[in-house]
Amino acid sequence: MKALLPIAGNGTRMYPLGVTTPKSLITILNKPLVMWTLEALARNGITEVILVVSAGVFGQKIREYFSAHPVTGMTIHFAVQEQQLGTAHVVQMAKDFFTDGEEFIFMYGDDLYGPENIGQVLQHSGLAVTGMKVSDPEKWGIFQANEKGNLQNVVEKPKEFVSDLANIGCMKLDTRVFSLFDEIKISPRGEYELTDTLQLLAQKTEIKVFATKDYWIPIGYPWHILEATEKFLPLIENKIEGTVEENVHITGKVILPKSSTIKAGTYIEGNILIGENTTIGPNAHIRSNCTVGDNCIVGFGVELKNSVIGNNTRLPHLSYVGDSIFDC
Repeated sequence: MKALLPIAGNGTRMYPLGVTTPKSLITILNKPLVMWTLEALARNGITEVILVVSAGVFGQKIREYFSAHPVTGMTIHFAVQEQQLGTAHVVQMAKDFFTDGEEFIFMYGDDLYGPENIGQVLQHSGLAVTGMKVSDPEKWGIFQANEKGNLQNVVEKPKEFVSDLANIGCMKLDTRVFSLFDEIKISPRGEYELTDTLQLLAQKTEIKVFATKDYWIPIGYPWHILEATEKFLPLIENKIEGTVEENVHITGKVILPKSSTIKAGTYIEGNILIGENTTIGPNAHIRSNCTVGDNCIVGFGVELKNSVIGNNTRLPHLSYVGDSIFDC
């Protein structure tokens, strides 16, 4: 089965991080968002993916990334969305990659999905969508199911309680969504909404509604990167291959590649993932969960706490960086 991932958006809510970098290439634990999704798909046996990209510079940057970083065992196709007219419209851009009646996995390419959520809809014999239980349904698009557990309605930010299952954008669809596009109208916010297509499709066939079995982390704003880092960094395996000078104290987990160095006197009391050709210290202090990218310098006397430092960043001597994201 193929998967369809739309990554054509501008990611304006991520600004200033998304000004020069496509949102799908913004990194968590030094790995682009879209790669997290592709790896989760691969763990479920998906080997063919269609990425819908924009027609502009961002689309070109994504193509260049995958040209330089091919995904082993996976075929990547690209479809282009010339105009950004909504989630239903972006699905239309990929219709030529599917044969009539074919089922496929649909996911947003810039959120983080646990593999078990994908496996749940993949293993279902028919069409399916996944929702996560939330305590504030009035802030989400909510799935309303009938007594058989099949999709009945999608209610956007309901003012009265209808359900607590929020649409996370992980679903199994079929090619009927392409023909139904002509039946939906532009929403009040000026876009063609996939949720409108889902409601029409639910009138024609059963769509099972599942609750999440694994994590889902929506990445909408910069601080979500810090939240995801805090969740995943403690799960890393300690791997020190680079140079650690004398009098370095380490109590947390560290990933240090061969090309990088932790200089003398540095004190690490939290987990840290360090990129290639990067130097930490001397006499730096690393607290709680931090990631540092490639070609970086975290200089003399720098204190780093709960932060994400992007590639090619220089933090000069005697600086304090806390609860922050730096991306050059």
